[in-house]
Amino acid sequence: MNSARKTLFWFVALLLVAGGLYFFDQRVAEQEQVLEENLKLFPFTVEAVDEFSIHSEQDGLRVKVIRREGRWWLTEPVAAKGDDARIESILSNIVLARKDRTLFDQADAAKLQELGLENPVLEMTFLVSGDETTILFGGAGPTHNVAYAMFSGDPRVYRIHSDVRAEADKGIYELRDKSLLEFDPVKLRRFEMDRRGQPRLVVEHDEGRWHLLEPGKAKASQENVLEGLFMIKDAEIEHFLGVTSGEQESSDLESYGLPSPRIRISIVDEQRKEPYVLIIGDKDRVRRGYFAVTNRSEEIIVIAEELVNYFLSVKDNWRESQA
Repeated sequence: MNSARKTLFWFVALLLVAGGLYFFDQRVAEQEQVLEENLKLFPFTVEAVDEFSIHSEQDGLRVKVIRREGRWWLTEPVAAKGDDARIESILSNIVLARKDRTLFDQADAAKLQELGLENPVLEMTFLVSGDETTILFGGAGPTHNVAYAMFSGDPRVYRIHSDVRAEADKGIYELRDKSLLEFDPVKLRRFEMDRRGQPRLVVEHDEGRWHLLEPGKAKASQENVLEGLFMIKDAEIEHFLGVTSGEQESSDLESYGLPSPRIRISIVDEQRKEPYVLIIGDKDRVRRGYFAVTNRSEEIIVIAEELVNYFLSVKDNWRESQA
């Protein structure tokens, strides 16, 4: 065999080996993909979920949530804006979860009772493209880091990580939007705060200049004013009392201290003409906060004691130092 024929032989041999390795790698990759698909708990993505609801054996329907124009909204048992980031996180931790293993292809009634699946303590139903998928959660395993689950209409029983069940075990408060006032501090136009027994505080912002108008005209401290405004913007509602001020008799409102509020705040920014209003009443000693209401929904809420203490302490620190 001459040199040219030897070279051609080895070239062809190398091509065959390379081709074989390529198809082998492809087959392994396909097998791994099939295995990964089989390990998925749900056959759909978070983005595909149109709505979901959570039921518990103790509470019945806890909450129903729908996606509307890219945002999440609670529809039952209250109509309210959802916490988009929190809901997306919860759904990701559930929908993208994996099965630990399939325990039974079909379990008898005694085994289902033992695993807590005969009368599931928790159910979560997803609506995807008009089709419902309901996962039933049973009890925890002996080590408490695993739980048992199955799907409605499917006899198979799976072992999953207990964190998946914990993520599904949510109520209204965890899923509601808890932001107090959604304004942009940097785009503030006017801030007004009336406090019982203290001077009125008024700040205006115009083309990068911050002015203190009351009590007494002076240059405002941009840093200190923004610090206070961001405290309000970043504050979360501690509790929702489930009643609105419009539904309460004046005598009932007195018990919250809202007719003669301790503090009234009005904020106007560049994004809308209507001001953001926060009215703060009496102290809620049971929950260690303060009763309050906003013009956002008029639902009576409880806000943090630390935030109210800050409002009450604001004096000359919003005035630019002359030193």
